[in-house]
Formats: sequence, C-alpha cells, structure tokens
Amino acid sequence: MQGPTTKVIIQAIRIGDLAICAMPFEVFAETGLELKAKSPAADTFVVELANGGYGYLPTPEQHKLGGYETWLTTNKVQKDASVILVNNLLKMLNELFPR
Repeated sequence: MQGPTTKVIIQAIRIGDLAICAMPFEVFAETGLELKAKSPAADTFVVELANGGYGYLPTPEQHKLGGYETWLTTNKVQKDASVILVNNLLKMLNELFPR
C-alpha cells in the first residue's frame, strides 16, 4: 500500500516544436486533451505508463461520477492528482517553450 505521499516521475521533453509529456498513470482522455490545449508547443503527445505504473488517473469530475477507475484499488492517488500533474507539466512545458 502507498504511504501518505507518493513520489512519481513526470517528464516534459522538447524535440524541435514537438512536446512529449510522460506520466506513470493510465491517463484519461480529458487530461491529455487539456495538456494539448494548454501546451505552448505546436504539437504535444501524452505518454501514459512511463516510468512506472500507479493505476488510473481520473479527473476530479470523473471521481464525482464514480466507476471502476476511481476505486481505491485501481486509483492510488488523491482526487485532484490529475490537476496537480497537469499544472506541473504545463510549468515544465513553459520552461521548455518560453514565449
């Protein structure tokens, strides 16, 4: 069982005008689409299950709806973890693609 905090590796990589975001979760489409929409890169790809596997990463909205992906055994992080990870990845992307 995970402790009160879980440290995971996330990555933002730049190759020319292309950005790659990598997370060790099974990422919901909404999260990937948000990263792509807010990314400063011309094109952004999201890679899931990179550097480990920590289960599903439901959005806070999905937690309200419930379902298999939100159960404690398949989701091992707090309800706003997707928001925290997106914010951190966007910060990293903005460092890689200064405006």
